Amino acid sequence: MRLVMRKFWILLLFLLTLMLVHPLQGDESSESFYFRGTFYVDWFGAKYQDSPFYNQLSARFKIELFSRKGTGWTFLLDTRDRFGLNKNGNNQLLLYDARLIFEKPENRFMLSVGQMNLYDTAGIGQLLGGVLGYKPISGLMLGGYAGFESNIYIDRLEKDYYKFGLFARYLGNLGKRFSLSFNHIHFQGKTEQQYVYISGLYPIKKYFVFFGNMEFQLASNVHKDDRLSRLFVNLRFDPAPFVDLTAFYSSGRGLDFHYHLLQTSQYPTLSDRELERYYYSLQYGLRLSAKPFQGLRLFLSRQEREQKDDNIKNHAWLFGFSAVNILNTSFSAYGNYTSNRGEISESDSYYISVSKDFGRISWQSSFSNTFNGLRYDYRSFDPQIIHLSDYMTFSTFFFITISRALAVSLQYELLLQEESNQHSCFVRLIYRK
Repeated sequence: MRLVMRKFWILLLFLLTLMLVHPLQGDESSESFYFRGTFYVDWFGAKYQDSPFYNQLSARFKIELFSRKGTGWTFLLDTRDRFGLNKNGNNQLLLYDARLIFEKPENRFMLSVGQMNLYDTAGIGQLLGGVLGYKPISGLMLGGYAGFESNIYIDRLEKDYYKFGLFARYLGNLGKRFSLSFNHIHFQGKTEQQYVYISGLYPIKKYFVFFGNMEFQLASNVHKDDRLSRLFVNLRFDPAPFVDLTAFYSSGRGLDFHYHLLQTSQYPTLSDRELERYYYSLQYGLRLSAKPFQGLRLFLSRQEREQKDDNIKNHAWLFGFSAVNILNTSFSAYGNYTSNRGEISESDSYYISVSKDFGRISWQSSFSNTFNGLRYDYRSFDPQIIHLSDYMTFSTFFFITISRALAVSLQYELLLQEESNQHSCFVRLIYRK
């Protein structure tokens, strides 16, 4: 592993040097070599009650080489080295993207080889392998993929864990998109999953917007009642500029842990409030939003939630508002209050945030009284979502633009609990070229 880390830092120094010496993209026709890159340096620190200070540093590179994506041969690399600064701190090398792509508007074929994720195309997450596509008409691509199951931690490749499938993807005007895939996941000589995945976004004139996705299991070892493993439908109706109505339905089993890892590894301060939507196996509701005048929006939502396996049903009312550029002061605010009732309902919760734009500096602070987290079952190693009702969270965030190429973000978060407090800080330096 040390050899891998050494190679990473040699590559990092080479790419950083290239970013510094390569001229800014001006007249692209005069450039024989295309280069676009972003370099991040992150520091994350946390202090828990009666525990040593946790200290972590990471460096991340995102680059695009040879030609702009979609105009020929392009190499994409997105990698991060993360290591703890504490005594006995460990190193982790993460590989989000490392692939060679060939795609041109006038060419009917598309090829992608390497490490990638296929959430948008086939709904299968990470893949170490290849994708081949064919475009019979403009906007439509037919293709297939094959390779090994992998995740962003490159030392965890399962050679007995592979997947393959076929897909169709359509991209139209006004944001229209549609994906259909057949997916097969094989582990140690046995079929683990075999399913159809469908996803689509379709605006109907200017009044309706439909979005949804679905997984339907085909393997013979799946009970007929469990074949529809995931279904999400969202329909928005905009009858007038000052009002809209959104209906949603969600049914599925648990947390896509691979996707959660992908998100939290990129943004360590991502709030676990977002886990709320995975807490229940069935949710549906209706949201009414009104805009009485420019910059102010009010909304009211009714939601029903059910944990099917435990036959637990809960009900929630959510009230909220958002106000943008209040009285032309560049101040904005957002808040909501949720009333939870039911058999084992969660505590009532609230969230409020205030932000202001100072030109090169943007600031946001928030306060809430809920916190969700993950707990691991030591017997099955499955992640379980837990709700901690006595948590209050305060956070403040600054984003500072220093120049066209350089920016800094700063974040501090304080978690208040009856018996212990937790402090965390996050600093990110961003350089783009």
